[in-house]
Amino acid sequence: MALIHILSPETARLIAAGEVIDRPASALRELLDNAIDSGAKDISVRIESGGIGLISVSDDGCGMSAEDLRLSVREHATSKIECADDLLRARTLGFRGEALASIASAARLEILTCTENADSGWRLRANPGTEAVVEPAAARRGTTVTVSALFERYPARRQFLKRPQSEASLCRQVFAERAASHPSISFRWQSGEQNESYPATEPERRIAALHPEIPFGRLSRTEIAGEGFSCLVLYADPSFHRRDRRLVQVFVNRRKVPEWGLMSMLEYAYSPWLPGGMKPCVFLFAEVDPSQADFNIHPAKREVRLKYLDKIKSALFAGLRDALASSAGYGGSDFGDPPIEPAAEFSGISEVREMPSPPEFRYSASRFPEFREGTIRDPNGIRHSNEALAALADASAHPPSVRVKEGFRYLGHAFGPFLLFEMDEILYILDQHAAHERILYDGLKEKGSAEQPLLVPLVLDELGADAESGLALSSVQLREAGYRIEKQSDRWIVTGVPSILGEKAVTALAEILEGGGGIPGDRIIATIACRAAVKDGDELDPAAACDLFRRALELPVARCPHGRPIWIRIDRERLYRMVGRITG
Repeated sequence: MALIHILSPETARLIAAGEVIDRPASALRELLDNAIDSGAKDISVRIESGGIGLISVSDDGCGMSAEDLRLSVREHATSKIECADDLLRARTLGFRGEALASIASAARLEILTCTENADSGWRLRANPGTEAVVEPAAARRGTTVTVSALFERYPARRQFLKRPQSEASLCRQVFAERAASHPSISFRWQSGEQNESYPATEPERRIAALHPEIPFGRLSRTEIAGEGFSCLVLYADPSFHRRDRRLVQVFVNRRKVPEWGLMSMLEYAYSPWLPGGMKPCVFLFAEVDPSQADFNIHPAKREVRLKYLDKIKSALFAGLRDALASSAGYGGSDFGDPPIEPAAEFSGISEVREMPSPPEFRYSASRFPEFREGTIRDPNGIRHSNEALAALADASAHPPSVRVKEGFRYLGHAFGPFLLFEMDEILYILDQHAAHERILYDGLKEKGSAEQPLLVPLVLDELGADAESGLALSSVQLREAGYRIEKQSDRWIVTGVPSILGEKAVTALAEILEGGGGIPGDRIIATIACRAAVKDGDELDPAAACDLFRRALELPVARCPHGRPIWIRIDRERLYRMVGRITG
């Protein structure tokens, strides 16, 4: 008896369908692609029970005739291509003709459609394992596809689906990806009581609407083009950043893809402005000649192979780096026009604030040992470590007017952390914390941090899993930054800390270890610099303030390690215009 046999058509169709439709989000992705390819200007999505119970996609596209409707659920039936060579020219999101046939094999399918100026619309009904039925029906121009009871007849497949809430989140992610890459199309979303509407708009507004955590007005754009490709890059000011890559997104020919080469290049372009481990907010929309981009390497077209990837990366890096240097600048920030107020539908505005201290893990020492060596006290009675304020320990006997000879004049401080200076008829408002933080960061990067041995070692108790993994994976980086931490039996012992931190060393260590995993050295140094720098409530004497400003002017990158500008500038003309002394 032969061991090899031919699968039944029904089984073969189910296997093929599983390559394309493995969960509700996959079905939604295919339906949205068809709606976009139809030329729709308005698309509505409704799901129930995370898409397991129902998925409905309505569009106002070209619609289908009765003949096309019957063919649409046949395997490998498509209007997008006719021969293999067409794959090198296809600009549509779909081209294989597998989606509707796969969905019809795994769920109940209903399609209601009508072409422009047709006397009647048509309705198709299909169930797994049965022939599709097409009949006349009243319908408006466009197509509505309803998928229900996904994998109802295949419990083995259905048991691997997530909870409805999780499946709904995945569906929403697919919806957001298509809405982000097609801002000229209106999109609507409904899932239970959740309703969202995104009218056609510019790319920046669409991204801001889909990701309300991005501060409105922070997105800029740059366009980069080369032979066979063009790129639109929407990027946020470096002061808005994250610890994950959720807002580093790459779209090639309007499909979101995990193209790690391009993503890494986007991050590298930001490297002068961000500390290690921090990720920017940047969206790349690349249009590549179809003959140079192969999506036919994944059943769901989730990956792409680019023929001239290095050429695109080089142009992208140069263009984005220049744009960042122009907008974010290597220096401070000029006082620009106020951001445009968001429209009513864009109400999510977030704000960049100095990070609060993380919850400290417990340690067994009753008090932190006194750091007697290398401690100074400034004239205002504020205690700092010697290294931290060595740059600011100018003799207070010298009056600030001496600084006029160097080209600037100190005017005083305002609102806590801000120092005011006048130079070349420009008013500088300096953020003392950001400026000092950058000075310390650059110094630590160049010379490293001296280690202060503890008189009484610290025993770290009740460490969480994240802190444990951080200590285990980042011991070398922590030692280079001035921490000496050893594991004895099941406990971690701290015997030395960066002398620049003093009593803030434990708080800084807790923040460094937050999130676990391998911790980049730049991120460790940035945290140390942040905790050691002068704070909002610290009042510097005039000589120290002047010295801080002088050193800030010499910085190659006048932004703090977290990307914020260390000053803003207002020239005389702009100030006069603001108060009405100059009009017109």
